[in-house]
Amino acid sequence: MFKFKKKSHVAMELNDYILRVLVKKGEQVTQWETYDILLAQGIVQEGVIVDEVALYKIMKENMELFGGKKQLVRTFVPDTSVLLKNFEHPDDVTGSKLKPYVQMELGRTVHLPFHEPLIDVYDPIEGDGQATLFAAPSEEVTKLVNLLLDAPLTPEAIDIRALCHLRLLEKMEQLQNNKTYMITNWLINELTVCIYSNGHVDFLRFQTIDTDLTKWHGVVDSQNEVTFSYTGEEEDYRMLLIDRVMELDRIMNFFRFSLHKGEKMIDEIIVMGDNPWLPIISELISESLPIALKIVDDKAIQQHYPNMKGKYTALMGLALKEVQT
Repeated sequence: MFKFKKKSHVAMELNDYILRVLVKKGEQVTQWETYDILLAQGIVQEGVIVDEVALYKIMKENMELFGGKKQLVRTFVPDTSVLLKNFEHPDDVTGSKLKPYVQMELGRTVHLPFHEPLIDVYDPIEGDGQATLFAAPSEEVTKLVNLLLDAPLTPEAIDIRALCHLRLLEKMEQLQNNKTYMITNWLINELTVCIYSNGHVDFLRFQTIDTDLTKWHGVVDSQNEVTFSYTGEEEDYRMLLIDRVMELDRIMNFFRFSLHKGEKMIDEIIVMGDNPWLPIISELISESLPIALKIVDDKAIQQHYPNMKGKYTALMGLALKEVQT
């Protein structure tokens, strides 16, 4: 999304309980390596960095995992910070002209709730007169960039997680032009919903899953991979998931009847993410919603990328991003 310089070798993902790194040592996926680093509670909240000093120390202590100082790094805008806005544009404004056009229209025909926002434009079908604007507050992005520079690492690009998921799904040939998809990314305490059809992102929403992270126990193995288990009452967490599944139903109805007057509906739900309860989440959706369902788990990923796992989908999509130098 927001580009800096050079070609990337590292993709980094932050959430409230873990920092994940994918080191891209070459173009072959067999040359990619992944690492998990546990985060203490309170360093990151809802994807936003709260304790910069603590995160800085963690990066310094694990610099070898990043490949050493000055390593090129790609990462994400916090999901909570991203705003999506579809807009129409003149026929003669296409390609590289779109972003300057939006910047010129800010405050006139395009209104955003951020002061000095960072923006990017997604235009999958050139010439149709429609495009999608993504915007984020500059404060959070600047904080992250400065932290990387201090580490010292070299920020190269900051992208939107939902677009990275789409990039990977397209590489895996999981998306058809004649279908509308609800892509759901489930973390332990977050859910992001993206509706996508015919090359366009029609809807993007972030929601919390109000679980107590102190009841999730992470174990680090010899390969620097973390496995989480829930130590609380399972029925309590199950009820939280059921509530989010019911919200999916409300979003589907809103999309079909309020946005499209009954003329367009969701054809398939895609379930992905690092939540260890992903199989249970899929069961809850199947039991509650009469709709086709696909789960992007380890098995699905390894059919295309044998050495990767489902929890690394966002990082893989970020590593596959083409960045102009």
